[in-house]
Amino acid sequence: MTVTADGAISATGVTGRQMGGGLIAAETGFKSASTVSHDFIAKQSPTQSIFQLLKYEPGANAASSDPFNMQFGGGGLSVRGLDSSQMGFVYEGIPVTSTYNSQVNPAEWADTENLERVRLDQGSPDISTPTVNASGGVVTMFTRDPSRNFHITADSTGGSYDMARGFVRVDTGEIGRSGVRMFISVSQSEGNHTRGYGHDSKTHMDLGLLKDWGHGSRSKLTISFSEFDISNYNYPTLAQYNQGGQYNYTNNWANGTNSKYYKLHDNPYESLLVSLPTNINITKHLKLNFTPYTYYMFGTTGFGGTVSENAVYSGLTSVPVDLNGDGKIGGSSMVYEPYIEETSRSGFNTNLEYKTKHNSLTFGYWFQYENDDLYSNYGRVSSSGAPLDPWGTTNYYTYNGHPISLMAQHSYVTTNVLYIADTVSLLHDRLKMMAGFREAMVTRQGVNSLPGVPYNANTNNAEPLPMFGATFKLNRHHQFYVNGSTAFRVPSSNALFEGTYNGVETKAGNTSLKPEYSITEEIGYRYTSKLLMARIAFFNYNFTNRLVSTETYRGSQQIPSEINGGGEHARGVDFEMGTGPWHHLRPYISAEYLDARQDSNLQVGADYLRTKGKSAVEAPKYQLGFALDYDDGHFFGNAGVKWVGRQYSTFMNDASIDPYVQLDLTGGYRFNNVGFLKRPEIRVNMVNAANNHYLSGVYGVQTSANASRGLKGTTIAAGGAPTYYVSTPFMVMATVSAGF
Repeated sequence: MTVTADGAISATGVTGRQMGGGLIAAETGFKSASTVSHDFIAKQSPTQSIFQLLKYEPGANAASSDPFNMQFGGGGLSVRGLDSSQMGFVYEGIPVTSTYNSQVNPAEWADTENLERVRLDQGSPDISTPTVNASGGVVTMFTRDPSRNFHITADSTGGSYDMARGFVRVDTGEIGRSGVRMFISVSQSEGNHTRGYGHDSKTHMDLGLLKDWGHGSRSKLTISFSEFDISNYNYPTLAQYNQGGQYNYTNNWANGTNSKYYKLHDNPYESLLVSLPTNINITKHLKLNFTPYTYYMFGTTGFGGTVSENAVYSGLTSVPVDLNGDGKIGGSSMVYEPYIEETSRSGFNTNLEYKTKHNSLTFGYWFQYENDDLYSNYGRVSSSGAPLDPWGTTNYYTYNGHPISLMAQHSYVTTNVLYIADTVSLLHDRLKMMAGFREAMVTRQGVNSLPGVPYNANTNNAEPLPMFGATFKLNRHHQFYVNGSTAFRVPSSNALFEGTYNGVETKAGNTSLKPEYSITEEIGYRYTSKLLMARIAFFNYNFTNRLVSTETYRGSQQIPSEINGGGEHARGVDFEMGTGPWHHLRPYISAEYLDARQDSNLQVGADYLRTKGKSAVEAPKYQLGFALDYDDGHFFGNAGVKWVGRQYSTFMNDASIDPYVQLDLTGGYRFNNVGFLKRPEIRVNMVNAANNHYLSGVYGVQTSANASRGLKGTTIAAGGAPTYYVSTPFMVMATVSAGF
């Protein structure tokens, strides 16, 4: 095995030494955490999303639906039964969760070649984490630092479903004697849909610029830009899936009668993420951390619908318009109904750390301002069925010179969080105790520009969030920890607004929807040595006003929404273990047992569904992950298996998806240097190698799938049929990579 000065044995940065093949790392903090490192990341298909990279970690359940990491939202992710809308996601200091709809989009983040590690904190966030929605934990992503030497890295991937991807990165090395080094990378991805009809395309750029100021001080500029032209997937009900499992949009325009025509469901968008984490050692004891950031996204989710000219509405107001151009009002026509979103989010997170021999005091402040504009117009459709403008910003119908809008919502969210924490070290640093406090203040202002609906909707929320933790180290191998923490999640801003369709109010605005609040307790044990790492954690959650994200329909449009599930508690245990290299093998195993129950009966209208004591939605009782890595410096391989138990998709537990298992395989060979090629490599990745066909997660939760008798004796109608993510079929992808 050849090891270079930077510790890597490959051009892709693999070291061959990270524990568990890169699925477990040393942890010493006050709460559970799991880290996926570059040894694992670099051996997966470069199209894998961060959700998929986390799927073997304890408690993590990633719904596999998009193998190319181009679809908006990236499939589903839940941890300890709490979905991604209840988790914080921080990319190089940027909180990337939308306050409007609580969604995140892994496709916008760094290419996997540039990811150094991804850290999953199960449970509540740390004191300084810039998030107010992380009752279910935090995912933190770190990109690689620019190299100290000039070099170029490139790879090319091709595979099933006409998938093709190219990537190239240039590292400048240190620029003169400035202490500045930089990398810039570009990738291009293409692929057809794995079910139904559609094609996705993505162009992505990452830039990292690092300045060392000396004495451990540094600044790192990170920029990520993406441009997408994708076709949306449709997410079936169980009945639709059982009809053949290929339920999706089609390429049949049917002379203007098929709203499922795939070109009416385009999703073009672009995004920009910029951050500058800066750490300055002011004195031996005093350190300043300051991270300014900004995020911008503009994009369109397309839908099609047949509209009667006698039923064209802007809000609650009828608008006479000749859609089909026959000079009369009374016919009908297919129109493009895009869901257009423009989001800008800027802020900073700063704190001072004062450390002495036995004490560490942190005091900080996080500020963020977010502006979301969401609107939808009646767009024109060509004779071939495609929208004249997939972005939806031109070629729409007007009345008196103004666009006819289905939606015109504007939200402004200001977040202020003050935090303080103190850590004391005793018994020669064997015992550490921490107490912290966050005061989170969130102001939401909403403006609805549609005629006939309330114009303003405003809320203010303030929440005190205490936490504590302690660790005790018996010796260098054995450590115990305990913690108690609190978190809350503000309802998404779309809850403020009335929903309308065809002149009828479909959803009332709700300014009284209470924030979700959680209390978490954990106790755990860690074993750490050069050959073995193992840890076990016992946890307990208690929720009030549990907010569950789902999808509702306004006509043909799918709109993110929330259900207040009332009280909930969850108890469980997480376990993970991994080893260092043993005859070039590095196994890893993880497991979770989770018992999550609803504590409240769910109000529906004037009655209540009998949900108290039933299992929580999207909370499998059992999960098991296993991965085995082999790497002798030339031949390498990785096998991973994930088994997930039954998941309920309704609060009444009258609909669910069956347990499933997925097997992924990797195999490859790494050459010695060949001329100017540095450590060229061939890698083959097989996704879902056993070709199991299954529903991999819940896309849209419902209150109930069947009618039932409520607590007050009335018959409560079914809430609707839940919708689901469909698993990725068997796929093969081959990657060739090298350094220069």
